[in-house]
Formats: sequence, C-alpha cells, structure tokens
Amino acid sequence: MARHENRPETAREAAAGRASIAVRPEFRQGANAGAKEKMFEIENVTVSYDGQPAVKDISLDIFKNEVTALIGPSGCGKSTLIRCLNRMNDLILGAEVSGRLLYHGQDLYGPKVDPVQVRKMIGMVFQKPNPFPKSIFDNAAFGPRVLRMKDIEERVEKALRCAVLWDEVKDRLDQNAYEMSGGQQQRLCIARALAVDPDVILMDEPCSALDPIATGKIEDLMVTLKEEFSIVIVTHNMQQAARVSDRTAFLMVELDATERSRWGRLVEYDETEKIFTNPADSRTEDYVSGKVG
Repeated sequence: MARHENRPETAREAAAGRASIAVRPEFRQGANAGAKEKMFEIENVTVSYDGQPAVKDISLDIFKNEVTALIGPSGCGKSTLIRCLNRMNDLILGAEVSGRLLYHGQDLYGPKVDPVQVRKMIGMVFQKPNPFPKSIFDNAAFGPRVLRMKDIEERVEKALRCAVLWDEVKDRLDQNAYEMSGGQQQRLCIARALAVDPDVILMDEPCSALDPIATGKIEDLMVTLKEEFSIVIVTHNMQQAARVSDRTAFLMVELDATERSRWGRLVEYDETEKIFTNPADSRTEDYVSGKVG
C-alpha cells in the first residue's frame, strides 16, 4: 500500500475528522474575491515505486472549474501524478507518496481521510473505455447503488444527460454496454463517474483509443462539464491540450548521473495559451512545437 510521510496532525484535521471528505465540501471564496479557488495544492510531491522515484518535487495548484492538462513524453510520470489526486496509487504495492497534497485545503493523505470517500469525490476515467459487463443503466447506476444513494433512476438520467448520451441510449437502457461504440462506452464511463456527484473528474488519456469523431465529442463534453466540475486530463495530443485546457503542466524525464534512474520533473506550468505561444522554458517550446518528443 502507498505510504505517506508521517507528520503531526494539524488542528484543522483533528477538528474535521474522517467524515470531512465524505460529504461534498462547500466551495469557499478566497480572501481576494477575484481570485480563482484552488481545488488542489500540490507541494513538493514525490512518488516512488519500491524506492525508485517516478516523479520528484512536483509543486502546482489546480483550480476550480478549469480543465488542467498534464503533457510530456512517455515515462515522465503524468499518470503517476494524476493517480495521486484520488489516491489510486494506494492500490499499488510498494508505492510511496511524500510531500503535501491539499484538497479544498485539507491534507488528502491525512491519517483520518478515508481513500474510498476520496474516490467518491474525485472520479476517474481511464485510457480505454472500461464499462462493466452489464446493461447501460446498471453501469451508470453502479456507484450510486454501492454508496446506497437514493433516487437511482434520476441520478442515472442526469449523469447520462451530462455525458451527452441520454438521447442516444434512453430507449435501450437494458442493452449490454459492450454493444455500444467505443466513443459511447467512454462517455458511459464518464457518466458512471458523474452519477455519484463528484467535485473533480480525472481523465487519463481518455481519447487515445477513440477515432477523431468520438474524440471531438469527448472534447466538447469536457468544455461543457467544466462549468460544474473541475477536470484534470493526461494527454499526449498537443492539439487536444491546446483546445480544451485552461492551464497546462509540462513534465519531462530527468536522469541521474549514471543514466540508470529516471523520474519525471515539472518543467513549466502556466495558462495554456502562454505554454503554447510564449513558454518561459526552451524545453517546453521544443516539446510543444514537435522538435523533441
């Protein structure tokens, strides 16, 4: 199981207790009324597997109602980093997370935080569509049923509507999800995540297995969903990052002196327009322009 470095429990954590993540947090207005609210504050986060770092000293803030893209070459730790945001790395034997990761100001890895409740609030959609071998309805209803939520039918319809899928499937909800197209299956997986009313949706290369038409529908969906949710996406598609994201983080592989160990390091993080038109680091410019990759 993943381990987090031990540190004294703060007064905020002691007062909040385990249940504080179990309910949807109230969105707080910052001291500056015009300031963007921070969903995540990532401070010097390092993730290691069996003692070998996968990413080192990552620090950045992720904001409410924005699409944040993580880009960079294969092996730079994008998927590792995004899995930290809902504690999916806890499920990997030998994984260890150090540093500080705050969600709505609360330590996501605090001793009283239940990771199951974390994953309820912070949903995830994976690279390949992974519907369950059940009906379309049962896929969308899976989370609410497990969590014993009420009004299952209403939740399913709302989730399918949010995923722009309702009109395509409303007359065949009892059909096996495997009979859907790949793009429909991915939107069903998004609906499944939405059905439990999360705050954040994580997407790990959600369009890599889809054709351009299905990809376009998912991208349009992300732009719509950010009005209600905050989204973090891992993508290798530079055009996709430029089209859908508000901010972009560029990670790159770093090697030790022997070139035997490698890990991901954050090179630059800024508004997407700046990253793609006027980056501060030449390595970012080389990557987004296709000179290196």
